Amino acid sequence: MRVSFLGAGAWGSTMGIMLSREGHDVRLWEIDAARVKKLKHKRRLPGILPGVRIPSQLHYASDIEEALAGADLLALAVPCQALRATLRRLPRGYEPPRMVVSLIKGLERRTGFRPSQVWAGFFPRRPATVLSGPSIAIEVLNGHPTALVAAGDDREGVKSVQKVFSINNLRVYRSDDAVGVELGGALKNVIAIACGIAEGLGTGTNTRAALLSRGLAEITRLGERLGANPRTFAGLAGWGDLITTVWNPASRNHRVGLGLARGKKLEAILAEIGMVAEGVETCRIANKLGKMHEVQMPITEATYRVLVRNADPRKEITRLLSRSLKEEVW
Repeated sequence: MRVSFLGAGAWGSTMGIMLSREGHDVRLWEIDAARVKKLKHKRRLPGILPGVRIPSQLHYASDIEEALAGADLLALAVPCQALRATLRRLPRGYEPPRMVVSLIKGLERRTGFRPSQVWAGFFPRRPATVLSGPSIAIEVLNGHPTALVAAGDDREGVKSVQKVFSINNLRVYRSDDAVGVELGGALKNVIAIACGIAEGLGTGTNTRAALLSRGLAEITRLGERLGANPRTFAGLAGWGDLITTVWNPASRNHRVGLGLARGKKLEAILAEIGMVAEGVETCRIANKLGKMHEVQMPITEATYRVLVRNADPRKEITRLLSRSLKEEVW
């Protein structure tokens, strides 16, 4: 097949390389023409995918029409906050292929929309299948066994995406709960920041285990209120992705939390990481959604105060511990 990716960051490039190795004709669109020129010449992404050489048969393009031409499958892989602007760049009268898959994790800043909702606003008759789960890019490329979940309302579309991406070390399950799968992939980044803060303060595994468990409870409460199946959060897009993001030292959102606990400014941390940490914007949105839907999300609120209001992390931990006592499941 010909596969077109909108977005050539770590995950877009990783999945592009994986499909290219299978013999598919893969094209990746990147908005920065200078970066495309460099990628074509160097065939490497140092700092993003260290030690990985990009196959010569994988094509990069800064011209969006060139990247999209003749695609059998379209993969959305730009940062969440760039998705709407990217879709506005599509050629007038553009008709998407039968298979569209979103690899994006996050929530749109202005609307709180999930990526598949943003897509549906442009192409309501061509729904996107969501592909998410615990997936550190470099581990996938290094052949580590990885399980993902494809979700959506279009059962046949989901099955097609499942088949295409179940290759080599990748195993893809399927689900009809796109809401839960997308929310799990987005909201886990907020809890990853919280766990990074806790680790940066020198706490042990007890603290992080508590944040993981109670954080997942928050994600599930909000997810259920927004229409997700609560069982989804016990699977790959919930527990699986959350554990991976919290415990992997390469996690961008975890590194944000570590930096904040060590007194660094958010802008300096993000500049040091050099890539988008979706949890920063997602934390702002999740905090707003929790209040809007009257869902108690104390860990998210505490993380928001540290991120946005420069609150003292130690005082926020004290605040969490001193909340009124209650049942574990509520």
